[in-house]
Amino acid sequence: MDVALDATARRVVRAYLRAVAMAEPLQRELAARHGVSLSDLYAVRVLARMGESPVSRYGQALGVPRSTVTNVVDRLERARLVERVASGRDRRVTLVRLAPAGRRVVEDTGFLRRSLIATRLLALERSDQTTLAELLERVAAAPIPSGMPASTPATRP
Repeated sequence: MDVALDATARRVVRAYLRAVAMAEPLQRELAARHGVSLSDLYAVRVLARMGESPVSRYGQALGVPRSTVTNVVDRLERARLVERVASGRDRRVTLVRLAPAGRRVVEDTGFLRRSLIATRLLALERSDQTTLAELLERVAAAPIPSGMPASTPATRP
């Protein structure tokens, strides 16, 4: 789906990419602080948003096949970031949830508050901060257009 972009659309996409480039070093630092890869950091964040979930639904949210999500959960479980638990409603279902160490990864934001990007964001007028937060929340919550894959590198947060 190749769409021609007008000047405003190009500006929006360029600004977004510059903002992401500013955030990438923070993502790498967070992953390094907890001894995980960027993809594992992403997987932990997805589970944090979902809450306790069947492994199959978690795989769907990650956009990976069942065999791959099993490997992801195995790796995260070895790192003590997630736990597998039996479903109380259906013994055939295995649930995955964040372990305490996984929760610490998600909640580790102290260094973020001291970062250059936070300094720049918090230097904005309060009304601009509110507007930016609302716009980013809308972008993150926007439905994926039909025909687009649910999870690709371009759609992952």
